[in-house]
Amino acid sequence: MSAAPVLTTHLDPQQKAEFRRLTTAPILAWPTVWLWALVMTVYIGSDVLSVLGTIPLWLGMLVNGAIGYLAFSVVHDSIHRAISTNARVNDWIGQSAVFLGAPYVNLKLFRWAHILHHRYTSGPRDPDIVLHGATWTLPFRWLLIDVIYLIHSIRHGDKVSKPYLVTSLWMTLGTVIVFGSFTAMGYGWHVLMLWFVPSRMIFLALGFSFFWLPHVPHDTRQDVNFTKATAIRLGHEWLLTPVLQYQNYHLIHHLYPTTPFYNNLRVWQLLEPALRQQDLAIQHGFAIQPTIYPAPAATLPTATAAAAAA
Repeated sequence: MSAAPVLTTHLDPQQKAEFRRLTTAPILAWPTVWLWALVMTVYIGSDVLSVLGTIPLWLGMLVNGAIGYLAFSVVHDSIHRAISTNARVNDWIGQSAVFLGAPYVNLKLFRWAHILHHRYTSGPRDPDIVLHGATWTLPFRWLLIDVIYLIHSIRHGDKVSKPYLVTSLWMTLGTVIVFGSFTAMGYGWHVLMLWFVPSRMIFLALGFSFFWLPHVPHDTRQDVNFTKATAIRLGHEWLLTPVLQYQNYHLIHHLYPTTPFYNNLRVWQLLEPALRQQDLAIQHGFAIQPTIYPAPAATLPTATAAAAAA
């Protein structure tokens, strides 16, 4: 894996202190915790109201799909241990959010696969590489992210991942039994409309906005050019920052993965002068393809340090 460029040499002592604070997991990331509380309350409330008949199933389906998309930031930050320095609290919050859309997935197995993405971004060993391909195939790939990750875990598992895979298989059996029982009791439409369809909506949205979009055109491996392999998106931040859950600054996440998602913008602002001295891929506004800005002929002095992969 290539080393990430050190981009903090231009910061004054106060800015360096702020940078360390922004990129370090706190004792408890309260914005993420409040988001988690909102997600869990709305999703479970939608299920209850739909089962009681207070709201129609189609509305519950849309609510669960939308709020489940926001659960991504909770799960993703938990994967990178950015919610809490207490590992049990961090993982419990993340696992509970995973249950909403994928109750058969062990958070630790997802973490194992996702860290491989960080190590081998856009390379042949990147588990996300299968989510790229011919345009007409992309929605189908995104709809099956969980299946694709399962296949990768089976084919490329190691001594670290295998116990987590076994746990996930047991969780899958439990999910089949529970949802099968609900269906036998006459709640099949509820299972379909309140869980299965929303889960596919969530995967489709995340496949586009998170797994695929930040690495377009997928032709630069991170170990070849770290700052060119992942994009920054500039423009319409008032809309795209909340919609993309701060992943319009996805390069910041790859450079400093323990940064809580809501700090990505501030870290970008601190590092922008130094990043402008590197090869940089910027997606402007709603553009899919990035504009590549080569590093100036005379660049700032750079050192290297191992990229964080927590």
